[in-house]
Amino acid sequence: MFKEGSYVTVLGKLQVKEVGEEYVQLDPFEKGETETVDRYEENGFKEVTSDGLPKEFDGFQVGDFFYLTGKYKVLRSNKIFTKIELEGQMLSLPNHKLVEVE
Repeated sequence: MFKEGSYVTVLGKLQVKEVGEEYVQLDPFEKGETETVDRYEENGFKEVTSDGLPKEFDGFQVGDFFYLTGKYKVLRSNKIFTKIELEGQMLSLPNHKLVEVE
């Protein structure tokens, strides 16, 4: 569980599992490969193919893949998921894919 107002960074590639009214749920998607996206933007994100190749962001849709970069403010958190905000959209991420940063 992360403290509300703290900052986290995201590890690895995530896939959109559900787009709800309140938030978008992202779950881990790993194939064991070395990350193929080497350039990251400060507090940004990249939509990628399942192979990790960058593609144009077209919104959050079930099945899309993302790398989230930078640090994000925790809106709320429980023992399993943490909610952050990105581009005006609340995202729900599994805690085991997050690391607290200053």
